[in-house]
Amino acid sequence: MIQGYILSFLYLSLSSLMFLQNKYRLQLSFIIRFSSFLISNKKALYIFTLSGAFIFLILVFFPISPGPMVLGDLIPALMILYETLYFYIVYGRAEIKKEREYINFSKEGRKVILGYMSMVVALVHFVFPSFVLL
Repeated sequence: MIQGYILSFLYLSLSSLMFLQNKYRLQLSFIIRFSSFLISNKKALYIFTLSGAFIFLILVFFPISPGPMVLGDLIPALMILYETLYFYIVYGRAEIKKEREYINFSKEGRKVILGYMSMVVALVHFVFPSFVLL
């Protein structure tokens, strides 16, 4: 299903930019506004996480055609599931505004690594669509 392929690439790219927003603050100001929008608007956060869960299901059950019928795009699907759960848990908390007053630098390194990992998965998934990532 080619639509799931395009949606997964867009979701992985957007998620990787959201992970990298604190490192590249000046270049990614539109992502900072988007994440602030998700924090302040719970309905948008629910739509964002439901779309991530929907894309996960599409990748698991309808992978790109040369791959196996089920679990052909396992690594992009697991990455999307992780990012969906991460954004739902982290952005959905009520105490987020208290924590955003300071930046916890011990977690920032992990977020940068996750951002780069997500970007690599998105690029490999985009450049080699028929590459089975098992």
